[in-house]
Amino acid sequence: MTKVLGLTQRGGTYSVRRRVPTDLVEALGKKEIWLALGTSDRKTAEREARLVAVQLDLQWQKQRETLRKGEKITVADEVTEADLRRLVVGRFWRQEQSATALPADEEIRENIEHDIGGFESRDPSAEAALFAEARSLIKAEKLNIPAPADTVVGKSVEPFTASDALRQLVELLRRANIEHLERSLDRMDGKHGDGFHDPLFKDVSSISQAPAVSRSVTLGEAIQRFETDPMRAHLGDTADAKYVITFRTMKEVLGPDKPLASITRAECAIVQELFSGLPANVHKKSAYNDCTTVREIVALAAERKTDKLLAAGTVKVYTQTQSAFFNWAINKGLIASNPASGMAPKKAKKGKRRAYDIEQMNKLLAALPEWSEQGALAGRYWVYIIAIFSGMRLGEIGTLNIEDIVERYGAHFFQLWETDERGLKTEGSERIIPVHPELIRLGLLQRVARLKKAGIRRLFADLPGDDQDHVSDLFSKRFAYFLKSKLEMKDKGLTFHSTRHTFRDALREAGVPHDATTALGGWKPKGVDERYGDGMRPQTLVKWMNEVKYEGLVIPVIEEAAS
Repeated sequence: MTKVLGLTQRGGTYSVRRRVPTDLVEALGKKEIWLALGTSDRKTAEREARLVAVQLDLQWQKQRETLRKGEKITVADEVTEADLRRLVVGRFWRQEQSATALPADEEIRENIEHDIGGFESRDPSAEAALFAEARSLIKAEKLNIPAPADTVVGKSVEPFTASDALRQLVELLRRANIEHLERSLDRMDGKHGDGFHDPLFKDVSSISQAPAVSRSVTLGEAIQRFETDPMRAHLGDTADAKYVITFRTMKEVLGPDKPLASITRAECAIVQELFSGLPANVHKKSAYNDCTTVREIVALAAERKTDKLLAAGTVKVYTQTQSAFFNWAINKGLIASNPASGMAPKKAKKGKRRAYDIEQMNKLLAALPEWSEQGALAGRYWVYIIAIFSGMRLGEIGTLNIEDIVERYGAHFFQLWETDERGLKTEGSERIIPVHPELIRLGLLQRVARLKKAGIRRLFADLPGDDQDHVSDLFSKRFAYFLKSKLEMKDKGLTFHSTRHTFRDALREAGVPHDATTALGGWKPKGVDERYGDGMRPQTLVKWMNEVKYEGLVIPVIEEAAS
């Protein structure tokens, strides 16, 4: 079992003990820190201790920055919203342990409903009761929160302005009182009374262990941790780029200091609405150069009314990245639920992607020599041809290396394994595909041999892009322009991905059985027992691949394409 730094057990409950970094001891006036976790459960304590470690490291980093600026560190025991949540939830838990069902009396029910209404409407008498409760709690727990002085008969009330911490405490107590009363009504109705109404008290019941509410990491701290998470290092710059607008907008709308656990769905919706109002390619439009915030950009776009806004698909991507960030936070134990879950716009039904017919294929193939500059841009010549004779996806073809074409069992195969450079869409996408005889006739194997001799690893090094997603995105856009603008093939549903439909139709025409079809194309099987070609001999795949033909297809041969 991996030891958790600083975790120790005292008197049946767990605490965290951490040494203060040497360079901060003098400024903080202490050599170590003890933090009670408030739980006797080992697993819960381990999770909490890891969160404490992150919180302390971030806190110490900020304090070092403060010292470097020549400023003084404030060492007062400030009470955070997370501390208050932990305190109120723990108090609520103790209250629920002794809760009993009240008699089903209508007068009692009316009184409870009246009290709930008072708290919800902020009735003056209810507010006074909450402030009195907060004052009592501050004294009992010795919290560093200024509280109004007790009222003394015959003396005027001293002026008092509630601090943010006091207002937060009052609001948490309001939620706790309402939750307790709601559960009391549940018990009166014959229910067990442990069902939650407010998510803050989700894990509290009459039989639950004492809660250890996670110390609240702020949005800014969580984003910083997300961006430096070593578990995401393999995703590359393209994946991170999707989060730039998302994080910029979230921090602007919600504030970097907002506790992550307090972010609501309504606030996430505001972020999403700003995504929808952003103009496309804003960084290329000089009119927005003076805008310093996302809100300013959106406001100017609404005023101009001439700029095309982000496509629905792009808004969906940003909305999904917002949700993905919260899912990451859940996996790290920072929050319990995702406030942005399911917010992405539903995909509008589109016309089905079409397969290419022979006339369209011949028109496209005839134009490849010019588009590929007579083979100088070899990828433009080969990628489409390989696609219609293999069913491979654009990202799979665009990232092929010469070692991905292997000779086995007396035949040549494309060998598609997931690598650091190439991700695969599904588990079934990992497969071997026989090299079609037509590709061999056109000189693909000669090209591989020449590249190997020249010490060039990528099969199509001329395709621009930093990684698989980038290569696919750039080629897809250029192919779409070539298709629609140069060839005037504007048929709805006709895209590069239509090559997979074309190949599948060819397999069907050749009478290839379903299990061989799914094995060759990496399609998801409909049967539970199918395993993308498990048990399908490579020699059998070669046999069926050789049956694939396109009657009347004419492919121009370019000598330079193999070089």
